[in-house]
Order: sequence, then structure tokens, then C-alpha cells
Amino acid sequence: MEKCLNKKASGNQCGNLNGFNQCNFCFKRPRLLKLFESALDYPLVVVCAGVGYGKTRAVHSFLQEYEAHAIWMQLSERDNNVSRFWESYTGAISQMFPDAGKRLAKLGFPETDEALVKYVTVMREIAMLPGKHIRVFDDFHLLNNHAVLNFFERIVRFIPSNVTLLLISRTIPDFNMIGMMMRENIFTIQENALCFTEDEIAEHFNQLNLSATSVDIRNIYNDTQGWAFAVNLVGRSLAKKQKYERYAIEAMKKNVFRLIESEISGILSNPLWRFLLRISLIDHLAASLIKILANDDKLIKEMELLNAYIRYDFYMDTYLIHNLFLDYLRQKQEEFLTDEERRETYQTAGKWCDKNSYHMDAFSYYEKSGDYDAIMSKLAAFNAQMPMDMAQYVLEIFARMPENIKSQNPIFPSMHLKLKIALGQFDEALVLAERYAEDYKCKADSQKKTLSLTAIYATWAFLRKTICTYTDVYDFDIYYKKMSEYFDKDSLSIFSSYEAMSSIAWASLVGTSRAGAQEEYIDAVSRATQYTSHVLSGVFVGYDDLLHGELYFYQGEFEAAEQYLKQSVDKAHTYNQYVTQSHALAYLMRIAFLRGNFADVNDWLQAMEIFLNEKDYDVCYTMHDIARGFYYLTLEQPEQIPTWLKGDFSAYAHPAFIENYANRIKAQYHYQKGNYRILLSFIESEMKQRTILFWKIELKLLESLSHYHLKQRGEAFSALTEAYELAESNGLVIFFIQYSKDMRTLTNAAIRDGTCAIPKPWLENINRKASAYAKRQSRIILEYMTANNIHKEITLTKREAKILKDLSLGLSRTEIAASYDISTNTVKVAINSIYEKLKAGNLVDAVRIAATRKII
Repeated sequence: MEKCLNKKASGNQCGNLNGFNQCNFCFKRPRLLKLFESALDYPLVVVCAGVGYGKTRAVHSFLQEYEAHAIWMQLSERDNNVSRFWESYTGAISQMFPDAGKRLAKLGFPETDEALVKYVTVMREIAMLPGKHIRVFDDFHLLNNHAVLNFFERIVRFIPSNVTLLLISRTIPDFNMIGMMMRENIFTIQENALCFTEDEIAEHFNQLNLSATSVDIRNIYNDTQGWAFAVNLVGRSLAKKQKYERYAIEAMKKNVFRLIESEISGILSNPLWRFLLRISLIDHLAASLIKILANDDKLIKEMELLNAYIRYDFYMDTYLIHNLFLDYLRQKQEEFLTDEERRETYQTAGKWCDKNSYHMDAFSYYEKSGDYDAIMSKLAAFNAQMPMDMAQYVLEIFARMPENIKSQNPIFPSMHLKLKIALGQFDEALVLAERYAEDYKCKADSQKKTLSLTAIYATWAFLRKTICTYTDVYDFDIYYKKMSEYFDKDSLSIFSSYEAMSSIAWASLVGTSRAGAQEEYIDAVSRATQYTSHVLSGVFVGYDDLLHGELYFYQGEFEAAEQYLKQSVDKAHTYNQYVTQSHALAYLMRIAFLRGNFADVNDWLQAMEIFLNEKDYDVCYTMHDIARGFYYLTLEQPEQIPTWLKGDFSAYAHPAFIENYANRIKAQYHYQKGNYRILLSFIESEMKQRTILFWKIELKLLESLSHYHLKQRGEAFSALTEAYELAESNGLVIFFIQYSKDMRTLTNAAIRDGTCAIPKPWLENINRKASAYAKRQSRIILEYMTANNIHKEITLTKREAKILKDLSLGLSRTEIAASYDISTNTVKVAINSIYEKLKAGNLVDAVRIAATRKII
């Protein structure tokens, strides 16, 4: 029930009932229009009143007259489910801003600070469009979920000056608004403002051509106190009787339903009555769904005549039913609707929600219709990393599911396992997988048995692969082989989603430093690929090449790494394996950085942008942001990385998941910004958990470098030794080299210290390679700054300026050292500092840059 209003209404359309035009939107109330216009100076407007005060109609009438980008979301109790709320909200935004809606849907509900920053970034981009932006949330009082309410509490702090949130509610919203009230950032419109005045009642009846004396108007006002719904019904009574009877209002107050019944009796045909009862079963009243349910345009036109209770919203493309009328209909459902009518209605609504990506409602309606096969099919289309609240909701449906349905549906066991995996209940999933497999193997041969065991082993294999980070056991290919043995191509095509996000933070899921473990994992993937490629629609194609490329990259074997990574991109492209392609391209970009080839760096980054247009790649924007994070951090431009990657570290369900990929950027950002204590606190917490080997090495290295900056040499050498021990068994060196000049400084100190337990040849090798990369990195940074016309202020010390001047005149290091009575090593250190500050690769570059900047 979401749509957008983006321009002033050109007119009003009203139905007619017994000659009585009853669309409140036709009646303009200048007093309210002026009040709402004043309210828009505030970031938050709350329209708070009880039932029948015309809250929604007043807001809608105003928006018909006011030029604005307006998004309207009709809330329901079902929006207390976070996933359902987010689907509805992003669906509403997509109506006006498709790209933004798509990005927000892929982002997911912003529970964390980093996700909130991403959300705010997207919404501020929308707000940059000229004009006023209004976001309306109707029936806000139905929300009670803490997470959803907290979302509103948090976003109001970031509302741009040209944006207003407008909440329509029967009660004051249940989140903390004290701060905004103290700053006078909230405008509240309550019942007394919405009530009709005597003059407005008189004008309203005059427009309706109803006869009412000034005494009648006064009596009506006193009896109704301007209550919009009551005024409306009194008007309808006058249209019939042409005389106001004061007892009618009392009767209405005692039994509003009786008055409603009295209004519609004799007007509704039996088909319309049954149709209204059917649509009162569901929350979504989108015009497209109503048309499907009615299957009769005449029935819809007849319904539209009930415009006192039901109205079509052109901008929202949906039908809205007055709450009291809806309550009335719902009281009659049990008495009049047949079980078959209920089932057909829920079934149709479920299919519509499924097609329009209202996943939570689709699951709910399918359950109410008893279509458990549809639930299974829909669940099969989700990745095992589906939102946890959605997984929990479907798991509760499973608990209510009749036992005979469970036993009859061939993919129930695999779907049950998938939900357990999504919720992180790995131990329970392992027990269930074995139990289900044994149960089905004992059954008589049949197509159902084949399908069930294929699905069970596919999910079991995914589970075994996921937990190998902790177990150091790489036998998941055995389970994929079992899957393939049972696979029947004529009966199975539902598993394309099982490995859609096999890994994100690193390609390898190995958690141990044991020599050979990486190769064992790669071999298991290679063996599994022959089974997954045809059963799971290309899963793992290109993944083993990516794993080889990743390992060779960290071992510093760039030629071999590049070959495998390019093969990975080509193979994965054939089967639309977007995660694999993104990873491979990111590593190719990093190789270009390490080689000092800035043109290739930009080419690889640009190659990743194509994935932003892939509708089936849910994390495309996040992955691209992370790639840009690597890009700008390598260029030593930490302020340029996406804002959300500068925030707090993220919790994650598994170390391979995308949240931890973001943590890598955040850790490097904090390091470059000198936030060493924040970083060290995070590292301490991370190292207490079982995690991927590559992450352990990176964390220990950052710990060492941070301690060194804090002049804690002992702790720095100790952490460096741990990083060395984790990396050496597999020959992993790039972790150390990528920190270039800082690693050069740290290894020099470790060599001179003499107490460091790391072998001197290893330290010297890393020192040479880090020094070489520091020079290439400096040249790339200079190219970037020149290309982007960035002129960072450069300050040399007096000694450095004198030494550079002497070098430009042709003096040798020995001659310079003698003239200033310093050692040649001191001169060498100064020259390295000069090169670093000027981003120069050699003396010629340094002199040229210094002369251009008038430093010498």
C-alpha cells in the first residue's frame, strides 16, 4: 500500500452515492492547509488524533495542493517485522526513486551505525533534488517493534533542511523525541486542530447542497465536537432525511457499526459485499491486486461508489479503507465467508506479494491459504544468508506446519536446514542433516526420494564448507558428490541460490596456519566444482582459480596470480558468479598498485562498476564501496573512502561474510588516521574468536604497527613475530609489504633491536620489498594528485631543504654529511623523508617537484 506523490494534483475525482457526493478530499479547508504549510518548516511533523478525525484525509488534501516530492507509506501491524517493514519502505521509495530504492533494498534494514550512515547517504542524495521532500507514514501507532521505532528515532537526527517526516498516528509515537522537542524541531497537529469548526461544517454542507440552519450547524458542532467522521455521517443522514435529528449522533456514538450498516444496507450487491469481506482479509490493497481479486471491472466501479469508506488514491495506486469500516467488515468475515473464499483470497494475495517482492507477506498469505509448496519454492530461491528475522519467521511457520505436509514435501528437510544455517545454528543443522539423510535413504526408491536427498546433501555440503573455518576439515566435496549422485535433471532446478555468496571477505575460508591447508581447501573446491557446476547452475565455476590467484597474490607471485585471476573472471562471467568476479578484479587492482601501474589500477576499478547494473547481485554497491575503500587507502586518501566505512566495526555471523570485509577497510582507515587505541581494542576482541587465517595475519600486523607508533616497541615486535609465525608456513608476504614505508621503518627497527625472534634474512627481505613498493606507491600517489589537481602542502625541515639543495647542486651524500658534521646514515634518512614528502621516486623527481613548488 505504498506509492508516491510528486506533483500538485490537477483535480479531484469523487464518486456519487444516491446523489450525495461524499469525498472529503473535495472539501478544502484553508485553515488546515495553512497549518500544514507552516508545519513543513520543521523536520518532524506528528499528526496525532483518534479514530475518525480525518488525519489521513487532511494530509492527503494538503499534498494535493502543495508542490513537493512526497512519498506515502501506509503502515500496518505487519510492519513490526523488520524485513517486511524494509520491503514496504524501500518499495515506496522505489516508486519515485527507483535507483535509491534498489540500493536501500540491497543495503538491508540499517540496524548498525555503519548501515545507518549508508542509508543517510542515499537519502541525502535524493534530497539534493530541488524542492520540498515529504515522507508520510500513515497509522504510525501500529508500530511497536523496538528496532523499527529506533530506526525513526535515529534518522530524524539526519534530516536535511528541505525534508520533513510526517507521521500520522492515533497516539504519540513511541520513541524518544525529547531532544527534538527541546530544540523545537517537532510540530504536532492534534485533534483540536483537525476538528471541524462551525464555519467549516457550514461550508462543507453548503458545498454538498444540504439544508442546515445556523441552529442546526451549532447543534451539529456541539454534538460532534467537529469529529470529522461524525460530521460526515451526519451529512449523509441529512442527505436522506433533509432534517437533523440530534438523537442520531448519540446512536452513532453508541454503535458506529450500526450506522455504517444502515448506510450500506440496500446499496451493496451481494457480489460486492462478498468482495469487500474478502479484501478485508488482507493488508495490501494495491490497485493491481484488487483488480486480480475482483476479476470484474464493474465490481470495482461499484466499490468506488462507497467513497465515504473506500477511496482510490491515484498517486499511491492503491485503495484505502477507513479503519472503522474495515473493523466492521472483519467482524462479519466469520459469519459470511466460506473457507474456499478465504483460501482463494490468501492464495491470490500471496502470489501478488511474491511477484512484487513483499516476501514476508507472501510467506504469511501462503501459510493462510495452506499452500506450503509455495512456501518451499519461495524459500528455495533465497540464499542461506537470508535475513535472520525472516528465517525465524519462516521457521515458526514450519513449527505450525502439519506433520503430513512436512513428510510429503520433498524439499522440506533441506529448507529446514537452510533456516538453521541462516540463524547460525550450525550444530543443530549438522545433527538434522545426518538424521534427514538417514531417514530418506531408508525409503523406497522414488523421484521424491531422489529430490529430497539431492537437496539435503546440497545444503549439508554448504554447511560443511561454511564451518571448515573452525574445523580445519575440507570434506565438503564428498557431500557435493553425494548431491550429484542423487541429482535428477528432470526433477530438480531449485538450488541456484545455495552458494550465491560462498564467500566475500576472502575467497579462502581456511582458519589455520597449518602448511598445506590452503591447498587442501582449494583441492576440495576443485573436486566439488564438477558436481556444483551442473547441479547448482554454475556455482564454484571460477572459484578455484580465484583461490589460486588469492594465494599466489599473498605469496607475492604476481605473474601466476594474475593468470589465475583473469581465468577466474572469464569463467565466472559465463555463469554470472558476481562475487567471484568482483573478488578477482579487486585482487587484479591491488596487483596493479603493487606494480606501480596507475593506469591499470583505474582500469580494474572501472571494470567493477559494471556490476552495479546487475539486479541479481544484491551486494553490488557494498562490494564496490569496499573496492573504492582499498583504492583510496592505498592512495593515502582516507577521507575519500565511503562515509559508512569510517564508522564503527561491524558484528558478523561468519568471518567470511561481507560485514567483515568492511571491517578490513575500517581497520586500515583507523590505522591511517592514527586511531591506534580504537584499532587495538578491536583487534584484541577479534583475536579471541576463531577466524580466517588471512584476517589473523592482517590483525596481528596492524597490532604491531599500531604499538610501534605508540612507541611500545616490545609489544610491536611481539605482535610482528606472531604475524610472521602465522604467515611463514605458507610463504605469505604481501600482508607485510602492503604497508610499505611503515613496514620499512618497523623492520629496520627490528633488525637493529637484536631481541626480535624473527630471522634476520626474512626481515631484510621484507624491508627491501616494502622499500621498493614505497617508491612505486609514491609515484602512483603523485600521478593521482596531479590528475586530480590536488596540491597538498609540503613542508620540509630546514635540514631536509638544505640537503635537497646540495643534492641538486651535485654534492654526494658523503660531502653533504661532512659539511654538516652528520653521519651519512642521517643523510640517507633525510633523503628518504624528502622522497616520501614529495612523493618522488628519485632525485630528479624530487628536485623537479621542489622547484615547481618553490621549496628550493
